[in-house]
Amino acid sequence: MSGSRSTKTGRRPESGSESRVLRLLVAGGAGFIGSHLCDLLIRRGHRVLCVDNFCCSSPKSVDQFLRCKRFQLLEHDILTPLDVPAPLDGVLHLATPADPQLFRARPVQIARTAALGTAAMLDLARTHNCRFLLASSDAVYGDPLEQPQKESSFGPLDPVGPRSAYDEGKRFAESLTMAYHVQEGVDTAIARIFHSYGEGMPIDGRLIPTYLANALRGEPLIVLGTGRQTRSFCHVDDVVEGVLALFLSGCHQPVNIGSPHRVSVLSLARLIAKLVGSSSPVQFGPPLAGDRRSRCPDISLAARLLGWQPRIPLKEGLRRTIVDARRLAPSPCSAIAQGGLSA
Repeated sequence: MSGSRSTKTGRRPESGSESRVLRLLVAGGAGFIGSHLCDLLIRRGHRVLCVDNFCCSSPKSVDQFLRCKRFQLLEHDILTPLDVPAPLDGVLHLATPADPQLFRARPVQIARTAALGTAAMLDLARTHNCRFLLASSDAVYGDPLEQPQKESSFGPLDPVGPRSAYDEGKRFAESLTMAYHVQEGVDTAIARIFHSYGEGMPIDGRLIPTYLANALRGEPLIVLGTGRQTRSFCHVDDVVEGVLALFLSGCHQPVNIGSPHRVSVLSLARLIAKLVGSSSPVQFGPPLAGDRRSRCPDISLAARLLGWQPRIPLKEGLRRTIVDARRLAPSPCSAIAQGGLSA
């Protein structure tokens, strides 16, 4: 690796990208957001190489794409070097475990993926001289004092706390991505994704799928702490549109992708029970260690640079998600709700 900045500019995908077919690698493409992104890319006519080791996802999430000649699925751990035949027009890196229960159960895997996996994907983009997009997170803001969070916001993070492998991992991944841009001339983008939800979301420790599953079963919805902490939720269809718009842009700085509309955790639980038509009671539990008071993005930069803003209101998105959850007949998850509920 050279100590001086490279002068190469990369093959910018936005030049005629709406009319030409791109070959794109999606790391973590079988995950929740990744599978929806693969779907969008295929519908836009692009060729997709989906790379996933299925540690936190399932091949079933991309089964419907296997009949498409423009889709290829490769089981691979991105911690291991990957040789991809040219041409490759872009690398979209979404391969980070996001289940809050894994923050405690597999912190080493999460931290190594954030560091070594991101480096491997950046090296791949550098080798192919193509655009690279990092799917980062609102976790980089810590517990910020500023509301809503602008890209310039900074908040305190605990480097050794229960969320540190994920939170600090995302911060380091952003730092490494910018370092490759500055020193190696890699054409990079950073999407700071706030809370997403929607059809196909796995039942894990996150709020919406856990509340939906419990409401459908008539089980209690557990609100940790006072319930006054606020979150903003963006439907995954809007999220992947924003991610793709950022990838196709010439922007290198971090850009928030999420909904600017806040809702309290208590209000969310009550809304989900109402939309499901459930008699599930709302019960309170002890506060979650490391929980944030509020997370909400300022999306003025995304609106100005990308012409993007979410279109699907929370109630409409939840109704779609409920229909899908009923179809999938979720399994019991009350133990999940009491053990690792997070947002």
